[in-house]
Amino acid sequence: MKLERFRKFNTRDVYPGGKLDNDMCMTVKAGNRIFLRGQTGLDLKQRMVNPNDAAAQADQAMDNARALLEEAGSSLDHVCKVTTYLTDPAYRTGVYNTVGRHLKGNPTVATGLIVKGLAMPEMKVELDLEAVIPEAGGHKKFRLLNTGDWFGQTGIDRESCMVINTGDEIYLRGQTGCELDGSRMFGLGFTPDDAAAQADQAMKNARDLLEEAGSSFDDVCKTRIYIGDRAYREAVYQVIGRHFADTHPCSTGLIMRGFARPEIVFEIDMAITLSKGAPHQHFRKFHTDDAYRDGQNLGSRFCQAVRAGDRVYLRGQTGTSLDGEFVGLGDPGAQADQAMKNITTLLQEAGASRDDICKITIYILHRGHREAVYRAVGQHLKGVHPCGTGLIVDGLAKPQLLVEIDVDAVIQS
Repeated sequence: MKLERFRKFNTRDVYPGGKLDNDMCMTVKAGNRIFLRGQTGLDLKQRMVNPNDAAAQADQAMDNARALLEEAGSSLDHVCKVTTYLTDPAYRTGVYNTVGRHLKGNPTVATGLIVKGLAMPEMKVELDLEAVIPEAGGHKKFRLLNTGDWFGQTGIDRESCMVINTGDEIYLRGQTGCELDGSRMFGLGFTPDDAAAQADQAMKNARDLLEEAGSSFDDVCKTRIYIGDRAYREAVYQVIGRHFADTHPCSTGLIMRGFARPEIVFEIDMAITLSKGAPHQHFRKFHTDDAYRDGQNLGSRFCQAVRAGDRVYLRGQTGTSLDGEFVGLGDPGAQADQAMKNITTLLQEAGASRDDICKITIYILHRGHREAVYRAVGQHLKGVHPCGTGLIVDGLAKPQLLVEIDVDAVIQS
């Protein structure tokens, strides 16, 4: 299998000022798996539609996605997961109804997050869509629902489901502290104990959903752990560590501005590939209590990389070297450079290379850091042309971290 990259471009031709030099693309096709650039209110000629209307920007994003999927031999009917990033919770109803209209008749799993900012100040919404061209028989979808039936959200019409089995991967709705039938929310205060209660329910939900879809925690390759406050971190991770036990997924941890509803303080996304009798390979396993030198007692077992067939998942990489030394205090460019060096090494250990990177997601803390970070990343990915998403978030695992980088890779044969 050879990766196909559609609509290659350089960011200097897209964003004002032309200072960023990153070789990117809009779509990567890896067999039947489609990776898309995060879509915004920029049309495919890089013109911003209504800078004051989040729903209009979402409409443009979905029009873009439709065109890009069709170019890759896919369609909106093949979308399995939508992750919605908003800069203000007030935009949620309009954006969700717009996305729901475009995906009418295709219930997908979903995660919704409030972020500090997007690539341009006028961007109000960004949509990450993940699609898989189905094999004969189509995808299997479990626990269909409409968002408007949950927790009084009657103004939203968005068809969803809890889990999708494509035959190769499992797509799971972002799990929070509510019962799977939406009847009850746990942890309604804003304390570490409440965050832990939400994490515990989310992990129970994930376990039950995976079992219904014919999978288990053993197939989980990667987690993205979102918390609403750094003060919740130890309590949440101890719960996650207990549930995952010796599974050792790789992980990215982020502090987010908000979630779908104000009472949510924890959400977890999982990337799951079915092992089909061939266990996943885990590289550089570690226990957080041994790896972290700042006194954090997280009680969790993770790894730096997972190979599942031809898929490679990496832990979110930062300015901390693979030997545990922190690089670039106060210097976002140096931290991004170290993160990319780590990524290169981990891909090689897993039998991949930078040329196999399909998607890169870059998390930064401040808009002013963007130029230095993207310059460093661009130097490492010259000629690769992955698709990408860039987000400004409220925090990372440690206060001194200014950037974290996720990559998804598929080994080419």
